Amino acid sequence: MLLGASGQVLASAGGSNVALVPERPAVFLLRQARLQRSTAVLEGLDDEAPPGARPSARVRALALVPNTDINLAAAAEERFLMLVQPLPDELVANALAVQAAYREYQQRALARDGLRRMVIGTLTLSLVLSVFGALLLAVMLGNQIIRPLLLVADGVRQVAEGDLTAKPVFASRDELGGLTRSFAQMTEQLADAREQVQRGVSQLEGARTRLQTILDSLSAGVIVFDKQGRVDTVNPGATRILRQPLSAYRGRQLNEVPGLAEFAAAVWQRSELHRTSPEDGERDHWQDAFELQLGNGESLNLLLRGATLPGEARLLVFDDITEVVSGQRSVAWAEVARRLAHEIKNPLTPIQLSAERLEHKLAAKLVAEPDRAMLSRSVATIVAQVQAMKQLVDEFRDYARLPAARLSPLALNALVLEVLGLYAAPQEQGRLQAQLADALPAILGDATQLRQVIHNLVQNALDAVEQRADGLVQVITEAARNDDGELRAVRLKVSDNGGGFSDKVLKRAFEPYVTTKVKGTGLGLAVVKKIADEHGARVRIVNRRAPVAADGPAGGLAEGEVIGAQVSLSFSRFAPASASTAPDMPAPASTPNPAPATASGAATGQ
Repeated sequence: MLLGASGQVLASAGGSNVALVPERPAVFLLRQARLQRSTAVLEGLDDEAPPGARPSARVRALALVPNTDINLAAAAEERFLMLVQPLPDELVANALAVQAAYREYQQRALARDGLRRMVIGTLTLSLVLSVFGALLLAVMLGNQIIRPLLLVADGVRQVAEGDLTAKPVFASRDELGGLTRSFAQMTEQLADAREQVQRGVSQLEGARTRLQTILDSLSAGVIVFDKQGRVDTVNPGATRILRQPLSAYRGRQLNEVPGLAEFAAAVWQRSELHRTSPEDGERDHWQDAFELQLGNGESLNLLLRGATLPGEARLLVFDDITEVVSGQRSVAWAEVARRLAHEIKNPLTPIQLSAERLEHKLAAKLVAEPDRAMLSRSVATIVAQVQAMKQLVDEFRDYARLPAARLSPLALNALVLEVLGLYAAPQEQGRLQAQLADALPAILGDATQLRQVIHNLVQNALDAVEQRADGLVQVITEAARNDDGELRAVRLKVSDNGGGFSDKVLKRAFEPYVTTKVKGTGLGLAVVKKIADEHGARVRIVNRRAPVAADGPAGGLAEGEVIGAQVSLSFSRFAPASASTAPDMPAPASTPNPAPATASGAATGQ
């Protein structure tokens, strides 16, 4: 077909199957032919033939016809030559098969890409789900693992801070749950152990406090030494007995304390001897006596007991048995007095009688006066000494055989006035004065024995001031009361302004044969002590010292200078209120007026 520029058919030629109305080419074929000068297209292969129908396919070719016209006037018009050629059936069948296979291939390729994308998506989703599941599982497993560990860690922190209360337990049966249960049990055991320790510490502190209280209350001295011999523990009793500030020497040797070097050496030597070779009967502790010489010439009799403590520590317990020794001496003197009274008194009377008989027989036979005088002097000497011996033996007998006191209601002031009636001369001279308190309650006492006590004390006091021109003896009675006014004791004091007693005599004043008198026997105060003990009274002997006034010591005396002695008896046994004896009312007529110095002397004796 020859076609015009717009695709109209100008001429055609072909087989019988050419249609009466030729088919015009598509516009895009014309465009392609115009641009490319030729083009071709295969038709009939895009649409599949119905089942049983013969497939038809053709080739449509289109070419631009060149214009060879030389007429310049006429406008050039494009011409196209189109050729339509049917294809063989076999070729069409093969082409359709190839096309079908290609379409199938494309479908499969498209399906493969979709499948790939689907698989990739599925795998990605699976991976995401797997990762999420793994994370969730990890969180769950981590929670299962971490929670017990966190419980244990928090419990450890609380235990480290001292909190031992019950700890939570993770409810599982695995090892971690067992760990939390074990930790909770351990914490409970620690709490019980700490409570037991605290109870033990409390009991130990209580026992230590009680022990310290007991040590502080003990009258005996207690010293504990470590294994090096240094002072570790000291109670107040040791300081009081040894009269040294032992607490200041803790951690030091006892021999470093002034005046205790000999005492420390004796204690350590005895302790070492007990540790290395104890004697029979002293396996646990040793006991010994020691006389400690103090710096002022005074001595103490100490009873020492020692033991070895765990850790090679040493325990020393000692007590001042000076008064016990003094009491033993008193008992010994009583026994000596009893034997002397028995053994010596019997021969004295025959000796005296024999001497007097010799004088009677020989006086008439002696012619010379000097011989008779010598005989008389000799017999008189024998008789006088025998009488002195009898008096001494009587005093020993009275001391040894002092009868038991017969206590009855007694007015102390009346008894004092009765005894002082025997000392009229010293009272008239102003050397003996009495200060008797008003309305003293009646005491329970033996008038005979107390009369002897007052007589001994007054006579001793008068003997102490005998050599002094201003000698003064005061007899004072008073009632001692508590802060609330309750009667505590009735006190009798006998004081003087003599030379006082030495410290050694003060320590042993109530022992027999201890006296400051040249001719005394030393039994006066011993008898006073025995009578006071029979009456349940407390007897005390002290040196009076110069008082300190606001402007210094009075009377030009040095502060604390001894200005006399005082013996006091405190009676704490009172007669019942229904007793017939009325309270003492001192008689002013029989009691001399005290001198001005009496008040100060009485105050000093207080």
